[in-house]
Amino acid sequence: MNDHNDNRISKNEYFMKIAEIVSQRSTCIKRNVGAVLVKENHIISTGYNGAPPGFSHCTPETCVRRNIKSGDKPELCRGVHAEINCILQAAIHGTSIKGETTLYCTTFPCMACLKLIISAGIDKLVYKEGYNMENQVKEALLNESKLIVQKFE
Repeated sequence: MNDHNDNRISKNEYFMKIAEIVSQRSTCIKRNVGAVLVKENHIISTGYNGAPPGFSHCTPETCVRRNIKSGDKPELCRGVHAEINCILQAAIHGTSIKGETTLYCTTFPCMACLKLIISAGIDKLVYKEGYNMENQVKEALLNESKLIVQKFE
């Protein structure tokens, strides 16, 4: 069989491009994040950050964190993070995460999402943009986990 597709994009690039498209659905005014959960090279769910389904979205006028530094006071945010939405979508639709799973994220997960990703048994995390990478607790958690982390280049 002749393979005429030598110029195809890699699977990593394919899934990350989809995560970037998913991020365009975000309703957060501060940061648009997209996530794609892939199991054995098949997309099982996607997620982006924003208010829970059926709730009003934040606007520049209503965002309570609009003047707060990124990462500060996350408990004030009404948005659900992309990674959580991705895992929730799999759960809502009865799709098992167990198996060879990779989460593609446009932004490295916050501490809360990282704990959830590890607890869900996701094998690998591929991210594009760093976030709070100097967090020593996050680094220690990663070192203790079996999660494979790869920065997308």
